[in-house]
Amino acid sequence: MIESEAAVFIANEAMSEIIKAKSAKGKLVRVSDEGYYEVRLTLNGKNHTAFLPISTTVMVAAVPDDDFASIPVER
Repeated sequence: MIESEAAVFIANEAMSEIIKAKSAKGKLVRVSDEGYYEVRLTLNGKNHTAFLPISTTVMVAAVPDDDFASIPVER
């Protein structure tokens, strides 16, 4: 799980139209009960707050997880 204030990579189609990039670096501020992520994006060296819908946003932790046990997959 990505914790609040964690550094993240964010991808959102609407956001990519605005900033002309497929993803951006940022920090997760919070996950709202109303269905959006509040994030702080770093664009051109400046911080911006954005509210992105959970249903159309992909968020990846910028810091890799520690090793974890593999899960057996039946094929």
